[in-house]
Amino acid sequence: MTGPEPGNPHGFVAVSFKDGQWTTAEGGVVPWYEVQTDLVPEADVQGALERVLSVYGVSDVVVDAFDQFRKELKQR
Repeated sequence: MTGPEPGNPHGFVAVSFKDGQWTTAEGGVVPWYEVQTDLVPEADVQGALERVLSVYGVSDVVVDAFDQFRKELKQR
């Protein structure tokens, strides 16, 4: 989202995502196209996790636990 100063196109205003909308702490709705996040695509996270688990030779039990954890996160 843009900064609070009218002539300042850059800045940071904390927003949260709830009920399908991005809003400021004051409750103002922010258009989705103005929101920048540091979220990483799910496929990138999945690939990185698999590489780390395979490099360190983690047991299948731990891999299964992480898979279950990811499934639980998707349900929320």
